[in-house]
Amino acid sequence: MKALLNVLRIAAAALLLLVAPAHAGALTSLGNKLATTMSDLPRYEKLPLFDPHRKDFTCVYQAQRGPAPDPQAEMWFQQALAMDDPNLPIDRIDYAKVYQLYLQAADRNHWKAMLNLASLILSKRPGIPEQDPEAAIQSVEKAMKLGIPDAYDRMGVYHLNKLVKGGDATSAYAFFQRAADMGSPAAMAFLGDKLSGTYDDPEGEFWGNVPVAVKMLECAFAQGYGPAAYDLGFIYKRSNTVEAKTRALQVFHEGVKRGCEKCASKLSVEFNGMYLTDGTNIVGHVDKARAQRYSKIRDVLKLYDGRLKLPNLDKVLPLPPAPLPKWDGNVQTLIDGAKAVAPPPQSHVASDHPMAVLYNRWDQQAFVEKDHAFPHPGERFIDAAIADVQWTYLGSPNAETGMPGIREIGL
Repeated sequence: MKALLNVLRIAAAALLLLVAPAHAGALTSLGNKLATTMSDLPRYEKLPLFDPHRKDFTCVYQAQRGPAPDPQAEMWFQQALAMDDPNLPIDRIDYAKVYQLYLQAADRNHWKAMLNLASLILSKRPGIPEQDPEAAIQSVEKAMKLGIPDAYDRMGVYHLNKLVKGGDATSAYAFFQRAADMGSPAAMAFLGDKLSGTYDDPEGEFWGNVPVAVKMLECAFAQGYGPAAYDLGFIYKRSNTVEAKTRALQVFHEGVKRGCEKCASKLSVEFNGMYLTDGTNIVGHVDKARAQRYSKIRDVLKLYDGRLKLPNLDKVLPLPPAPLPKWDGNVQTLIDGAKAVAPPPQSHVASDHPMAVLYNRWDQQAFVEKDHAFPHPGERFIDAAIADVQWTYLGSPNAETGMPGIREIGL
């Protein structure tokens, strides 16, 4: 058994966006007064109205847009993330310091810091020196001026929640549409869900445009955005065939690897035997041991709200018919085993492949059993030939138990 890091023969590692999905989580924000008229502000950019019946969607990747991160700004950003540890009580986190680190990184055009800073301002955490919504909006606008797709998505959230004066659903969806077309995986996942109906809702809550919904969700998934897997899995399983159920099972599982708490919850329910009597269960049998592991992982993923990635999930929780490795019952063993293995210091790949920014990420790893095939890029909706992919062995096999075919999770 091997934990492996797969990379294309191309370089440029894309940063993982660690900003919590803005549609579902708490809204947050920074500020100075701008000396422009209100109509000139990015928050009021004139955009085409949202078209739920559009005929097509072209997948564009956010990682290919925006400025390269300044090394010092990235260091400050990572320090802020590390300090804002979900395992710590709020009163034990120095949010004034987290704020200052994000502010410093944002001043060096680190767009993820700009969005996290906006979130922090609106969160009203203790010790934040600036808690003015206008400051949050301005921080997002700064990222919009850099052409960042997720910034347009966030501004859509602010319009939807009327944080922006005059904002409403009409203006919000225009921003979501613009963000998705620019490459925002969060906007793609949100709109993909809204367009995945089998008919148009008379109240305008959802629409029946499944072909476009699937394209959006698959594009978001290709960028490592876990929540897209949840809606994608439900679309895949609709025909209720064996093939459809298998495809849904696989995409839910891949979603767990990308931090999707709802995917883990769904699989826990499925392996517990829910929906077996009506024939819609995607597993086809009861497997309490797997259900328990998905349930434990779900609880941790919920705590991290999308920040935790588990690319080596198959090391601790492979899909059947692969046997489950022995587990000591400690939840942290599951998490530590499924996390990314730290790559060697010298890991170089070429830089001339168009999918480099998607495939050459630190979380593009996979745990592969001996004599089994490597994952194909197409399984992650990344348009790259298997011949273009170079694998680097990183070690971390599961431990032998002395019994044939039985191993235990090794860290």
